[in-house]
Amino acid sequence: MTADAIAEKAVGVTKAANTVKVAGAGVSDGEHMSLEVTVTRVGNCSGSVTVKGGTAHLLKADAKSYYMQGDEKFYRAIAKADGTPKRQTDAMVEVLKGRWMKMPADAPSKSRKRHGKSSGDGMGQFCVLSQLVSGMDDDKSDRTGMTKGADTVVAGVPAVTLTKKKSDGSAVTMYVAKEGPAHLLKVAETGGDEPGTVTFSDYDKPVTITPPPADQVMDMEKLGMKPGSGSGSGGTGGLKV
Repeated sequence: MTADAIAEKAVGVTKAANTVKVAGAGVSDGEHMSLEVTVTRVGNCSGSVTVKGGTAHLLKADAKSYYMQGDEKFYRAIAKADGTPKRQTDAMVEVLKGRWMKMPADAPSKSRKRHGKSSGDGMGQFCVLSQLVSGMDDDKSDRTGMTKGADTVVAGVPAVTLTKKKSDGSAVTMYVAKEGPAHLLKVAETGGDEPGTVTFSDYDKPVTITPPPADQVMDMEKLGMKPGSGSGSGGTGGLKV
């Protein structure tokens, strides 16, 4: 198979996985961010995202709702970015301390544009496997014109190396499992304004995801608050693969 054909197959095989653990770190809009989340094919997830110095834990156990629990740094950073007054921010931090925000799974939220395309809808995008690999799937030019490099090993798994140098001076390298299903094992973007690395592991391992205890949950829709407001860090930026 050609390098491009291997890349195309790897993206498709990865999207079809029943479960996968995704972990990465990179730069998005000049901000360092990282994530570690286990995602299922049906759109459930459990994990965390760190951005603007704060961390938010994410959980989605069914098709109706997802939950987010941020730490104080996360809420204050998001409030500052939204221009929320300090008094209002202080009150919000106190109310949400130790609690999970419950939001509809289809809640509209802020999204930013990347290369002229929407990069996702707020924090909930991290629960959707297709969103996590959207960069290599939506913009197929990112995986066109790739060349094979030397075989290597990623986390103990033999891998094929595929590299594409872009016109802006950056380069993307995909590491694809050489044996068994052609899963993505790692994608790294170097150079450019938004470098980042994402790893994929624990393919098809059974996971159990349950909602948080009811007494720790605040239903944002019932409280009349806009779901997704302030949580739209939008897009994986340098993590986008």
